[in-house]
Amino acid sequence: MIFLSILCLSLVSFLPLPAVPLFAVYDKQALGTGMYYYLFYECLAALVIPVLFFLSGYFSASNLRIRTLSSYFHDRWQRLGWPWLFAAFLIVPELAWLGILSRGFHISFMDYLSRLVHGSYITLGAYGMLAFLLLFTFLLMAVKKVNHQALQRKAASAPASLFLLAFIVLHGLLIFAFSRLWLAAFQLHAVAAAQLFMTVSGFRFSWVITAALYFVLGCYACRHRWFTPGGYVPGRFWLAAALVCLMLYILTPAVYADYAGVLLSFTGTLGLIAAFAAKGNQSGKTAVSFAHMAYPLWYLSIPSLQAATYFLLPLNLAIPLKILLSLLLTLVYGYLVCKYALSYLSCFKVR
Repeated sequence: MIFLSILCLSLVSFLPLPAVPLFAVYDKQALGTGMYYYLFYECLAALVIPVLFFLSGYFSASNLRIRTLSSYFHDRWQRLGWPWLFAAFLIVPELAWLGILSRGFHISFMDYLSRLVHGSYITLGAYGMLAFLLLFTFLLMAVKKVNHQALQRKAASAPASLFLLAFIVLHGLLIFAFSRLWLAAFQLHAVAAAQLFMTVSGFRFSWVITAALYFVLGCYACRHRWFTPGGYVPGRFWLAAALVCLMLYILTPAVYADYAGVLLSFTGTLGLIAAFAAKGNQSGKTAVSFAHMAYPLWYLSIPSLQAATYFLLPLNLAIPLKILLSLLLTLVYGYLVCKYALSYLSCFKVR
């Protein structure tokens, strides 16, 4: 899943210009072909975001259930908070500056920093995901503070079909309320606000809706003992359903793509979990080692991909080759740094 997330990040620079965030490097070579990469990017985002936040909700609820609030807060801040602050103040400004240069603007790094201090270019970049993980974690802690029994597990049970349908409908209604009602009601002001939100947080508002819902679903799954002996484990039916919804998403007109994305997110999440459940007990030492490196590798991939893409801009290479080269450089560099440096830091060390 982390590799899919890194692959998704590698496509950002080659999207149609309005879709490229201001904090990302833009490759003008993508003009005219960006829609193909945009479709692939959207498919990956529709899978990566719900799965990551579902798993985060599941394991956050499982961990917090047996720990005190103070010790859990200390652990989460060390794991998420310090890396996020380091990235926000030291990594993201340089990446945003490269993004500005890639668009043809000429500004020195010191001038950029002066504008950053005055609030002209504030952004969390792709590390905004860590900010939302922290936010949802703190909200979960608040729930436990108010009701200490809220995270206590119930008897193992499979979700009712009506519950799953209600979840899909709720997700669709919230997306509709944002993309059709709110944006239509306030028009240009709403569009400008949505763009500003994306620039500052690194997340679309629709992604926040998806992330929040799947974080809550992960907490629900933990409370009802999914994936435990006797508990619910998604079957391979969801893999087939995910493939059908993927084809539906590709064929759906752009105006309805958000709703097809709702179906793809749901079936894709359960389908990927079903695939992992079928092979999860067959992981060897190599797979476990790579799993331990997943978080620091993702963390490093953001600056590495953007830097590699920026230095590849002058080369007249095919876009797939540029993506492949940036991925290869990122994975090799990330593996070496993770293995010999980051794995020894407390915020990335596996306990």
